[in-house]
Amino acid sequence: MKIASFRNHAGELRIGVKVGDGIADLTAALEKYLVDEAGTDPECAIDVAAERLPSSMLDLIKREEEGQADLQLTAAYISRTAQKGKLVFSPCGDKITYGLDEVTLLTPIPQTDRRIFNMEYNYPAYVKVYGTIPPDDGKTAMFMMDPETITGPGAEIKWPSTATEVSSAVELGVIIGKEGKRIPESKAMDYVFGYTIVNDVTGISILRGMGPGNLCLPRAFYFTRAMIMDSFQPVGPFIALKDEIADPQNLGGELRVNGKAVSKGNTGDMRCSVARLIEFLSQDITLQAGDLISSGAMGTNDFPPEAPVEVGDTIEAEIAKIGVLRNSVVP
Repeated sequence: MKIASFRNHAGELRIGVKVGDGIADLTAALEKYLVDEAGTDPECAIDVAAERLPSSMLDLIKREEEGQADLQLTAAYISRTAQKGKLVFSPCGDKITYGLDEVTLLTPIPQTDRRIFNMEYNYPAYVKVYGTIPPDDGKTAMFMMDPETITGPGAEIKWPSTATEVSSAVELGVIIGKEGKRIPESKAMDYVFGYTIVNDVTGISILRGMGPGNLCLPRAFYFTRAMIMDSFQPVGPFIALKDEIADPQNLGGELRVNGKAVSKGNTGDMRCSVARLIEFLSQDITLQAGDLISSGAMGTNDFPPEAPVEVGDTIEAEIAKIGVLRNSVVP
């Protein structure tokens, strides 16, 4: 199952499930289910549906197992009734099914009160391509992103005034489904809500450091400055739930600039698997529902993990079983 946040024809924020080439409003569909199949009073069904499947993706994730159960129930109902052509409007008149061209897909969790953990040097290609000395086995580098840096599918990436070179990378995003600390690797997947695509954009020239000669600080000091600029981390377009991706360590990824493949990789090459990343991060940090782990730039020796981009470029980040995240670079 793939779900997304979107704005409908009225500009309202909603959550939906992908159905064929379209999307179905989950809250409106649950309202219809409650009236048609559960015998709920129509006026009551509106409030119950909004509570059980809220229009906020973050609120849905925070409902944990109960939210997951309502999500599965409603998705199954949508699948049954959509085939009969009867899933058009909810009892209160809200439209349920849309073509993707009728809505605006947003970053999957538009709410900003969650954290973003970006992992670095998590693929072996960094060693040969960039001459980087990797962290110890079972460990990787990490830095925090500002939630306001996040933007959605189709959104513009704004060229910065403080960088002369910018790079882009495709990464698997892992969305945490419930709170946990000191999570063992063996239980880590129980804490995953789903997976998405991250386009990690960097003002690469800033990482070379600033200042003359010996006065120049190591480039590690500039990681945050180079990466948290407005619009520098597109995320989306869908969240593929765990029932869609049984094994997150067997997903191919590709980054294309103006239709040309510039980076390729497979999550099976990660130095630290998704489960190990969760164990690693949660040792002294309490992970919370809605947190996003961007698991590192995918790449190989022939298709490096990062690729240069310019103003006017169209960037497509694709990961198998999730979709394609498309953005353009503007002045």
